[in-house]
Amino acid sequence: MERHLLVTVSEKHDNLFGVRFLGSFFEEKKGMKVTILYLTPRPPGRFEKDMDTEQRLKKSEAKGNKALRNAKSELLKTGFDEEQIKTKLRPARIGKVNEIIQEGSEGKYDAVVLGRRGLSRLEETFDESVSSTLFDQEWGFPLWICRNPDTKRKDVLACVDGSDASLRMLDHVGFILGQAIHQNVTLLTISKKGTVGDKDADEVLYESKKALMKVGVSNERIQYQVIPEATAGKAIMREASAKYFAAVAVGRTGKAMGFLKKIFVGSVSRTLFQELEGAALWLA
Repeated sequence: MERHLLVTVSEKHDNLFGVRFLGSFFEEKKGMKVTILYLTPRPPGRFEKDMDTEQRLKKSEAKGNKALRNAKSELLKTGFDEEQIKTKLRPARIGKVNEIIQEGSEGKYDAVVLGRRGLSRLEETFDESVSSTLFDQEWGFPLWICRNPDTKRKDVLACVDGSDASLRMLDHVGFILGQAIHQNVTLLTISKKGTVGDKDADEVLYESKKALMKVGVSNERIQYQVIPEATAGKAIMREASAKYFAAVAVGRTGKAMGFLKKIFVGSVSRTLFQELEGAALWLA
């Protein structure tokens, strides 16, 4: 089954973090499709048009087309074929964040990939109302946030708590690892005295492993890790850094008092969303 990813880019060539992550994470490119998206500023309304605004629009489109060419060139260098890559220039009529959400939903992509430029836009929204408005309601697709990923890293650290959101995330991880066959996964749970919410930590890990194997990830590609709840955010970052994980995967919501609920409420959210570097953050 084809994996179709949307990656957003800006005019800054040195900020192609999402593009470079795709090139390094997927050793086997066959069976993939990538759409590269550049958003231009909102076009002027009927009564706003004048020579200056039209010139600015033309300049923006020229920058966008150059950025798309640069991003496509980077993908070609990593082994993607010409026919696997589509470029798209789209005006941000409803704001850049909402435009990305709309494109991601309409295109039925398997993931939307943001580099640093896209991340900075998202951070503005994150400060306003992330959990109730964006993460819980509007995003109908997995989101990959790539802040300066280390292209030499490997494997996925999947944070699990036994919730439905956690299982949906594992379904996504398993689907992606079906393409990235050289990547493995470590199941990480945050446990307090051997439990995760109302479940035994071992039970959570066992059910999570079953979920991965159900979608085709073999037993030998799956490992486990348990860390104490009190140090969740920093501990995840230390784990990702110490073992050079290429990606950290989390579900968008979790149990009422479980770890994944805290991902979008308070300090753990900010730790991962704003500080995780070297590894991509997968929100699925």
